[in-house]
Amino acid sequence: MKKWFLLAMLLIAGSANAQIELGRDYDLLPVPQPVANTKKVEVIEFFQYGCIHCLHLEPAMNAWSKSKPAYVDFKREHIVWQKPMEGLARLYATEIATGTDARLHADAFDAVMNKRINLGDEAILADWLKARPGINVAKFMETFKSFGVNAQVARWTQATRDYAVDGTPTIVVGGKYALKTVEPAKLIPNLNELIQLVKKEQKIR
Repeated sequence: MKKWFLLAMLLIAGSANAQIELGRDYDLLPVPQPVANTKKVEVIEFFQYGCIHCLHLEPAMNAWSKSKPAYVDFKREHIVWQKPMEGLARLYATEIATGTDARLHADAFDAVMNKRINLGDEAILADWLKARPGINVAKFMETFKSFGVNAQVARWTQATRDYAVDGTPTIVVGGKYALKTVEPAKLIPNLNELIQLVKKEQKIR
């Protein structure tokens, strides 16, 4: 019994001393970006529907987002490196604007990555939506072409540049720390450590 107790204490001590390192586990953004609310730790996941690594990370990030602390402000943004990527970014922006992301996000990932359906094409998207229960296709496509969605895509295009996103998924914490992409089992603990670092820096209670 004493042996197992000592082993448990050693494991706890090892976990407490485990720390992420700059350059190995995360990088600093070239130019720090302002956060929306300094009273919360901002976490942004930059992703794209055409990214297999983003698809693989999705279950872990969804589970994490449901149990994250109240002082963490989490959001996803679809990157736009080139003009042809705007269609998929527009799709995600429309999901958010119409409140259908909970119903469509996972299906959209599956359609693009596993079924090779080009949902960035307006006509193909409209046809695909017809098979999605409970979706008002006319309203969705009207929003897809709206000024508000145009503005959101433009913001994400600028954010892709401002945050110097050169690969996906990229997770930025506190507007300045970018996690290196690793397997989900390691990335989530690294994310939690960075959150605690930023929490201390911003003096969040």
